[in-house]
Amino acid sequence: MAYATVDELAGALRIAVTATNTDGLQACLDAAAVEIDHTISAVEGSDPIDSPLVNRVNILRGVEWWKANDAAFGVIGYDETGALQAPRNGFRRHAATLIPLKEQWGVA
Repeated sequence: MAYATVDELAGALRIAVTATNTDGLQACLDAAAVEIDHTISAVEGSDPIDSPLVNRVNILRGVEWWKANDAAFGVIGYDETGALQAPRNGFRRHAATLIPLKEQWGVA
């Protein structure tokens, strides 16, 4: 379950929600929510997370997922600069943002 709405993501992307892009926007939010849930490691049976912090991370990561369509193979092409490699492990900074909400700390 996503922590943001399609309308919120579209607003962050500065695009209109249409019948054509709604499923794609929702998929980006859902992918980000999976990453959030994995990072937070909520205890089974705990209350659903209702936090502005989680909402913002869901939107910001959803934007990154949406724009990843333009970065095939991790490379973003620009006429003026040539090909730029996209950063690796883009969720790491979002995971750091979510530390205050983390419920379980596993031993790695």
